[in-house]
Amino acid sequence: MNSRRNFIKNTGLAVGSLAVLGTVGCKKQNRTMAELIKACRGVHNFLTTPFKSNGNLDSEGFYKNVNFHADRHSKNMSIVVSCNLGELFSLDLEEHQALAQAAVSGAQGKMPVIQGIAGGYKLSLQMARNAEAAGVDALMLFAPPHGSSTAKGILEYMYQVTTSVRMGVFVNMVHGHQSQPVAEYWAKVIEELSELPNVIGFQDSSGGTQVGHTLGSLIPDDFLWIARGEKHATQALPMGARAYTAAVACLVPKACYDFWEYGISGKIDKMQKVLQTQIDPMSAVRSLRPGYSAAGIKVALETMGRAGGPTRPPMGQVLAEDRPRISEIARQYAEI
Repeated sequence: MNSRRNFIKNTGLAVGSLAVLGTVGCKKQNRTMAELIKACRGVHNFLTTPFKSNGNLDSEGFYKNVNFHADRHSKNMSIVVSCNLGELFSLDLEEHQALAQAAVSGAQGKMPVIQGIAGGYKLSLQMARNAEAAGVDALMLFAPPHGSSTAKGILEYMYQVTTSVRMGVFVNMVHGHQSQPVAEYWAKVIEELSELPNVIGFQDSSGGTQVGHTLGSLIPDDFLWIARGEKHATQALPMGARAYTAAVACLVPKACYDFWEYGISGKIDKMQKVLQTQIDPMSAVRSLRPGYSAAGIKVALETMGRAGGPTRPPMGQVLAEDRPRISEIARQYAEI
């Protein structure tokens, strides 16, 4: 553990010195791994991927969406690109890298950029290298949905992708086969992966606190425990998690920040108040009908003058009759 602590404190990120293709005025920082862990504490803003009406990627719109937060809400916020809400599985390699470039440029070095990586083994390797070349700060690495039913196959896959780059890597627990309870399975996987110096944390989809507790004294300073969503965050933030994923941080960033700050301070009552009065009402745009998760957020973003557009299959579209209701919710609860 001491060797890991010393390594992450003294190892700089290669991405800080790379030129970013197609970006202007980007201010990258040479962060050590320890500095990156600290920078990624807070709200992880899972952004949707905007598409034009013809279905093509809207890179310029995405740049503006990221830049909105860089100019107004960069404190303790990380931008997360092409993950669940970002329709990762609908993108090709060129679009995946274009999103990385737009995000890095839009963030202006004011906030970390984290990019989702998933798919087949060779595809994930290429995605990881492209993200590093674009100047992304860290990867959110998903396990493949099919493969070994034991931890050995997942460990090998994640080891190969992680060691192919020098940037930070967060392990995402969402996918993968488990022959034992989720928390028990992933606790073993993450504990072993934590020996790699550039594996700097994990997104916890267990809904509990067992995985974080298993990592012991690595939490919270040397390894970032990321709660998944507000419901889990109410448990995990007071217990040592120092970040959480937020689906509507693009619409209520200050509310999400306040929720996080109250959480790490153990102020549960204040967390619940922000959740009930600001975050949950905004989150209603995702739940008007099944399948509206990303599509509802996109309509709300459009209402606020930002880039949204359609979703790609298999994501659902918002029905015409529901758009006025989503726009009404956005006008009432979204922060300007």
